[in-house]
Amino acid sequence: MADFSLSGFISNQTNQDFARGYTFYVMFESVDYLDSNDRFLVKSSSLPASTLGTAEANWQGNTYKLATTNEYTDFTIDFMVDPKDSIREKFLKWNKDIHEVETNKHGDPVKYMQNIKLEHLDHTTGNPLLTYTLWKAFPTTVGELALDYSAKDLATFSVTFTYQWHEWA
Repeated sequence: MADFSLSGFISNQTNQDFARGYTFYVMFESVDYLDSNDRFLVKSSSLPASTLGTAEANWQGNTYKLATTNEYTDFTIDFMVDPKDSIREKFLKWNKDIHEVETNKHGDPVKYMQNIKLEHLDHTTGNPLLTYTLWKAFPTTVGELALDYSAKDLATFSVTFTYQWHEWA
């Protein structure tokens, strides 16, 4: 059994550097809606979560929980509004291509579903620590844009995406 001491544990932890949450890129593979420069307007995001669903099986009066399939939760990206408000307009167009309200026409999923890459970067080298690919994503909510004469902060809005599954490397 390894010797455990509090001073050894603290020494080991203080001599390490840890990943930072502010070093990341969000990259859209869309050619129809966004371009590569739009990643610089991302203010915040999160790496996606996945949960294994469960099912219960009864056997001889006992209940056993079994894992079923992965469930992928929606995720949100916060954007800074550019001077011409073009980033928000791109998302509104994307939503309109998914469902046109006036004609009740629904878009082609092959066209409106796009892949999104999320990279968590090493803060010292800029190299990716972990890259997630979110397959067949599309915006489900383009959030509000608060307008306020007394506000001094940059204008921001959120976009919530849903997607089919994710992989990481």
